[in-house]
Amino acid sequence: MKANCKPGRLRYKLTQNADATMSIKSNIATLLLLAYSPLGWCGDIAGLWQEYDDDTGKLSALIRIEMLSNGSYEGIIEKVFPITGNNAELRCIHCTGELHNLPLLGLRILSDIKRRDRLNFEDGKILDPDDGKIYRCNLQLSEDGNTLKVRGYLNVILVGQSETWLRANNPGY
Repeated sequence: MKANCKPGRLRYKLTQNADATMSIKSNIATLLLLAYSPLGWCGDIAGLWQEYDDDTGKLSALIRIEMLSNGSYEGIIEKVFPITGNNAELRCIHCTGELHNLPLLGLRILSDIKRRDRLNFEDGKILDPDDGKIYRCNLQLSEDGNTLKVRGYLNVILVGQSETWLRANNPGY
């Protein structure tokens, strides 16, 4: 019995298989590039953030931001600086209603934050424990994901105050 193997036909089959393999590799490479490039990266604000004192410029608190099941974000005070034995006693004395006199540790200061686009979050609320007032809030994440511009305002975004928080890279505070 003779093998039905013509040189041209074999070359065609090998070329066809090589093209399919290259196509799969090309698709995988494209997916990996998108996953690890700024184009494919959709910034996430979830994590631990450092808040700094407006007057001294020193680290004043660590805020843990988490995504809730409804897709919105909230932020809770996880640690207050400087670390002293009295920190557990710090309370929101200027807050009103059910927030009055609650401990600062564990206090939710960010709520109802919703993603607008890749790096911007809006329509939230922020509590300022220093004056006990709740403001409207927008957040803007930097391209590298390590700084967060926090803007608290009254009814008009132009009338407000901004802070810059840094992503906490040292979890052993």
